[in-house]
Amino acid sequence: MFPTTTAAVNEAFIFLMAICILLFAAIVFFTIYFAVRYRRSRHPDAVDNPGNWRLELAWIAAATVLVMVIFFYGLTGWNFLRNPPANALQVAVEARQWSWLFTYDNGRKSTALVVPQGKDVTLTMTSPDVIHGFFIPAYRIKQDVVPGMKTHVWFTATNLGTVDILCTQYCGQEHSKMLSQVFVVPPADYDKWVKGEDVDIPGLTS
Repeated sequence: MFPTTTAAVNEAFIFLMAICILLFAAIVFFTIYFAVRYRRSRHPDAVDNPGNWRLELAWIAAATVLVMVIFFYGLTGWNFLRNPPANALQVAVEARQWSWLFTYDNGRKSTALVVPQGKDVTLTMTSPDVIHGFFIPAYRIKQDVVPGMKTHVWFTATNLGTVDILCTQYCGQEHSKMLSQVFVVPPADYDKWVKGEDVDIPGLTS
Protein backbone atom coordinates (compact mmCIF):
# COMPACT_ATOMS: atom_id res chain seq x y z
CA MET A 1 0.00 0.00 0.00
CA PHE A 2 1.13 3.54 -0.69
CA PRO A 3 2.37 5.69 2.24
CA THR A 4 0.83 8.97 1.01
CA THR A 5 -1.36 10.36 -1.79
CA THR A 6 1.75 11.93 -3.31
CA ALA A 7 3.47 8.55 -3.50
CA ALA A 8 0.36 6.90 -4.98
CA VAL A 9 0.25 9.31 -7.91
CA ASN A 10 4.02 9.55 -8.38
CA GLU A 11 4.50 5.77 -8.44
CA ALA A 12 1.69 5.29 -10.94
CA PHE A 13 3.14 8.03 -13.16
CA ILE A 14 6.65 6.56 -13.02
CA PHE A 15 5.28 3.06 -13.68
CA LEU A 16 3.39 4.19 -16.77
CA MET A 17 6.29 6.31 -18.02
CA ALA A 18 8.67 3.34 -17.68
CA ILE A 19 6.32 1.15 -19.73
CA CYS A 20 5.94 3.84 -22.39
CA ILE A 21 9.70 4.35 -22.65
CA LEU A 22 10.35 0.62 -22.93
CA LEU A 23 7.68 0.18 -25.61
CA PHE A 24 8.95 3.22 -27.51
CA ALA A 25 12.49 1.88 -27.40
CA ALA A 26 11.33 -1.55 -28.60
CA ILE A 27 9.33 -0.03 -31.48
CA VAL A 28 12.27 2.12 -32.60
CA PHE A 29 14.68 -0.82 -32.33
CA PHE A 30 12.57 -3.22 -34.36
CA THR A 31 11.70 -0.55 -36.93
CA ILE A 32 15.39 0.07 -37.57
CA TYR A 33 16.21 -3.64 -37.43
CA PHE A 34 13.59 -4.66 -39.99
CA ALA A 35 14.40 -1.70 -42.23
CA VAL A 36 18.04 -2.83 -42.35
CA ARG A 37 17.46 -6.59 -42.25
CA TYR A 38 14.91 -6.64 -45.06
CA ARG A 39 16.13 -3.73 -47.18
CA ARG A 40 15.57 -3.94 -50.90
CA SER A 41 19.27 -4.41 -51.75
CA ARG A 42 19.28 -7.68 -49.78
CA HIS A 43 15.82 -8.82 -50.90
CA PRO A 44 15.17 -7.50 -54.41
CA ASP A 45 12.31 -9.95 -54.93
CA ALA A 46 9.32 -9.76 -52.65
CA VAL A 47 8.38 -12.99 -50.84
CA ASP A 48 4.99 -13.74 -49.36
CA ASN A 49 5.02 -14.18 -45.58
CA PRO A 50 2.28 -16.58 -44.47
CA GLY A 51 2.42 -15.31 -40.88
CA ASN A 52 2.93 -17.10 -37.60
CA TRP A 53 -0.14 -17.72 -35.48
CA ARG A 54 1.94 -18.61 -32.42
CA LEU A 55 3.74 -15.26 -32.56
CA GLU A 56 0.45 -13.41 -33.01
CA LEU A 57 -1.13 -15.27 -30.09
CA ALA A 58 1.86 -14.55 -27.87
CA TRP A 59 1.72 -10.85 -28.75
CA ILE A 60 -2.01 -10.67 -27.99
CA ALA A 61 -1.49 -12.45 -24.67
CA ALA A 62 1.43 -10.21 -23.69
CA ALA A 63 -0.52 -7.06 -24.54
CA THR A 64 -3.54 -8.29 -22.57
CA VAL A 65 -1.44 -9.06 -19.50
CA LEU A 66 0.24 -5.65 -19.72
CA VAL A 67 -3.10 -3.82 -19.95
CA MET A 68 -4.49 -5.76 -16.99
CA VAL A 69 -1.39 -4.98 -14.89
CA ILE A 70 -1.81 -1.28 -15.67
CA PHE A 71 -5.53 -1.48 -14.85
CA PHE A 72 -5.05 -3.15 -11.46
CA TYR A 73 -2.14 -0.87 -10.56
CA GLY A 74 -4.29 2.15 -11.36
CA LEU A 75 -7.29 0.70 -9.52
CA THR A 76 -5.18 0.14 -6.40
CA GLY A 77 -4.04 3.75 -6.44
CA TRP A 78 -7.56 5.03 -7.10
CA ASN A 79 -9.01 3.06 -4.19
CA PHE A 80 -6.25 4.39 -1.94
CA LEU A 81 -7.02 7.98 -2.95
CA ARG A 82 -10.79 7.56 -2.57
CA ASN A 83 -10.79 5.95 0.90
CA PRO A 84 -9.36 8.20 3.63
CA PRO A 85 -8.15 6.69 6.90
CA ALA A 86 -10.86 6.41 9.58
CA ASN A 87 -8.93 8.49 12.12
CA ALA A 88 -8.13 11.40 9.79
CA LEU A 89 -8.47 15.00 10.90
CA GLN A 90 -11.75 16.39 9.54
CA VAL A 91 -11.87 19.83 7.93
CA ALA A 92 -14.86 21.36 6.12
CA VAL A 93 -14.08 23.39 3.01
CA GLU A 94 -16.34 25.96 1.38
CA ALA A 95 -15.33 27.05 -2.10
CA ARG A 96 -16.93 30.34 -3.06
CA GLN A 97 -16.44 33.14 -5.51
CA TRP A 98 -13.57 33.77 -5.04
CA SER A 99 -11.90 32.36 -1.96
CA TRP A 100 -11.62 29.28 0.26
CA LEU A 101 -12.99 28.95 3.77
CA PHE A 102 -11.78 26.16 6.07
CA THR A 103 -13.72 25.16 9.19
CA TYR A 104 -12.23 22.88 11.83
CA ASP A 105 -13.94 20.49 14.27
CA ASN A 106 -14.11 23.05 17.05
CA GLY A 107 -15.63 25.71 14.80
CA ARG A 108 -12.49 27.73 14.10
CA LYS A 109 -12.38 29.18 10.59
CA SER A 110 -9.55 30.36 8.36
CA THR A 111 -8.96 31.28 4.74
CA ALA A 112 -5.74 29.22 4.69
CA LEU A 113 -5.53 25.57 5.61
CA VAL A 114 -3.47 24.76 8.71
CA VAL A 115 -2.65 21.09 9.35
CA PRO A 116 -0.34 19.15 11.67
CA GLN A 117 2.70 17.42 10.22
CA GLY A 118 2.27 13.69 9.68
CA LYS A 119 -1.50 13.64 10.28
CA ASP A 120 -3.99 12.34 7.73
CA VAL A 121 -6.43 15.10 6.78
CA THR A 122 -9.84 14.62 5.15
CA LEU A 123 -11.52 17.58 3.46
CA THR A 124 -15.30 17.62 3.00
CA MET A 125 -16.04 20.25 0.37
CA THR A 126 -19.11 22.23 -0.67
CA SER A 127 -19.86 25.20 -2.88
CA PRO A 128 -22.72 27.73 -2.56
CA ASP A 129 -22.36 29.13 -6.07
CA VAL A 130 -20.52 27.46 -9.00
CA ILE A 131 -18.21 24.52 -9.66
CA HIS A 132 -14.70 24.99 -8.30
CA GLY A 133 -11.66 22.72 -8.51
CA PHE A 134 -9.66 22.10 -5.33
CA PHE A 135 -6.06 21.31 -6.25
CA ILE A 136 -2.90 20.92 -4.16
CA PRO A 137 -0.12 20.10 -6.67
CA ALA A 138 2.39 19.18 -3.96
CA TYR A 139 0.15 16.38 -2.68
CA ARG A 140 -1.13 15.34 -6.12
CA ILE A 141 -4.79 15.75 -5.13
CA LYS A 142 -7.55 17.37 -7.16
CA GLN A 143 -11.30 17.25 -6.65
CA ASP A 144 -14.17 19.26 -8.10
CA VAL A 145 -16.35 21.13 -5.60
CA VAL A 146 -19.91 20.97 -6.92
CA PRO A 147 -22.95 22.99 -5.76
CA GLY A 148 -25.63 20.86 -4.11
CA MET A 149 -23.36 17.97 -3.12
CA LYS A 150 -20.41 17.11 -0.90
CA THR A 151 -17.13 15.91 -2.31
CA HIS A 152 -14.14 14.55 -0.42
CA VAL A 153 -10.38 14.38 -0.73
CA TRP A 154 -7.57 13.55 1.69
CA PHE A 155 -3.82 13.83 2.07
CA THR A 156 -0.96 13.53 4.54
CA ALA A 157 1.50 16.41 4.90
CA THR A 158 4.84 14.79 5.76
CA ASN A 159 7.05 17.90 5.55
CA LEU A 160 6.84 21.18 7.43
CA GLY A 161 6.32 24.27 5.32
CA THR A 162 3.84 25.88 2.97
CA VAL A 163 2.32 24.63 -0.29
CA ASP A 164 -0.16 26.22 -2.68
CA ILE A 165 -3.89 25.62 -3.11
CA LEU A 166 -5.30 26.38 -6.56
CA CYS A 167 -8.71 26.40 -8.24
CA THR A 168 -8.68 24.44 -11.50
CA GLN A 169 -12.20 25.26 -12.71
CA TYR A 170 -12.93 28.62 -14.30
CA CYS A 171 -15.38 30.02 -11.74
CA GLY A 172 -15.91 33.60 -12.83
CA GLN A 173 -14.25 36.96 -13.24
CA GLU A 174 -11.92 36.67 -10.22
CA HIS A 175 -10.97 33.03 -10.80
CA SER A 176 -7.26 33.86 -11.05
CA LYS A 177 -7.32 35.28 -7.51
CA MET A 178 -8.78 32.13 -5.94
CA LEU A 179 -5.54 31.11 -4.29
CA SER A 180 -4.68 29.89 -0.81
CA GLN A 181 -2.03 27.87 1.01
CA VAL A 182 -1.55 24.87 3.26
CA PHE A 183 0.52 25.61 6.35
CA VAL A 184 2.06 22.42 7.74
CA VAL A 185 3.09 22.94 11.37
CA PRO A 186 4.27 20.72 14.23
CA PRO A 187 1.38 18.92 15.96
CA ALA A 188 1.91 20.88 19.21
CA ASP A 189 1.68 24.21 17.34
CA TYR A 190 -1.44 23.04 15.53
CA ASP A 191 -3.15 22.09 18.78
CA LYS A 192 -2.48 25.57 20.16
CA TRP A 193 -3.47 27.36 16.96
CA VAL A 194 -6.78 25.53 16.47
CA LYS A 195 -7.72 26.47 20.07
CA GLY A 196 -7.07 30.13 19.33
CA GLU A 197 -3.84 30.38 21.29
CA ASP A 198 -1.02 32.64 20.13
CA VAL A 199 1.33 30.68 17.86
CA ASP A 200 3.89 32.10 15.45
CA ILE A 201 3.19 30.61 12.01
CA PRO A 202 5.24 32.59 9.46
CA GLY A 203 3.12 33.87 6.59
CA LEU A 204 -0.26 33.00 8.13
CA THR A 205 -2.56 36.01 8.30
CA SER A 206 -5.87 34.36 9.21
